[in-house]
Amino acid sequence: MTKPAHGHRRCRLRALTLVELLVVVAILSVLLAVMIPSLRQARIMAHGVVCQSNLRQLAFGWHEYLDDHHERFYQGINANLEYGGWEGMVQASPRPLNPYLGLAADLKAAEGAEVFCCPADTGGVPGYAQQEKAFRYLGTSYQTNILLIGQDAIAFWDQRCQALHEKINVQLKDLTVNRICAPSKLLLLGDYGWVNEWMTYAKRRTEWHHRDCHHNLAFMDGHVEFLRIRKGQYVTDDYYVLPFGELHGLARQVQEELP
Repeated sequence: MTKPAHGHRRCRLRALTLVELLVVVAILSVLLAVMIPSLRQARIMAHGVVCQSNLRQLAFGWHEYLDDHHERFYQGINANLEYGGWEGMVQASPRPLNPYLGLAADLKAAEGAEVFCCPADTGGVPGYAQQEKAFRYLGTSYQTNILLIGQDAIAFWDQRCQALHEKINVQLKDLTVNRICAPSKLLLLGDYGWVNEWMTYAKRRTEWHHRDCHHNLAFMDGHVEFLRIRKGQYVTDDYYVLPFGELHGLARQVQEELP
């Protein structure tokens, strides 16, 4: 005997009351409040990892460059900024480091030059374009140690250190690897703002990795660290800006850490 067919029953959804809706909104707000800082921190960490990877590759490229140039550092006007990357808004080329990273020396566009771009680059190029990213304006997010890759003489920007600068300038011209000291402590290049952080006369720039006075830097031996840079310090227990070991004693006598 067959059972009589039942008619279809309509399912009615009960509307949320105002109190229930407010509870749901409150729960979502709490979840977002918990998740957003974690996501922000994860993003900061990811940017730092990419930045450090870039710097390792650039340090390796410099070693390849030095091998091909009789271990002589690249020097010239604006060499610390125009050593590699794309031509940027300043339209500066050629970039001698590029071929050692598989790029054209006269790279015209940013595409392909990602190794020179810190993902946390927020710009702040003093004297140039305050609102432009360093990568977009200069063609690279990274600045070299001007006592290694820069001009063959530095200006006397601090009278207290004039005697030190005079001795540095005697040694800078045609600088080669065999004249530098302690590659594991000697800074090679790092986030654009680190040089401003170090120089006594330069205005500090906003750092990119959410920690005051700290920057990612590659050392001469190729390793990379996230360091606090001390203003006015040529020689510290953690790193050296000054490549000449015989001048470290004088540097420690005349240098003064500024706030």
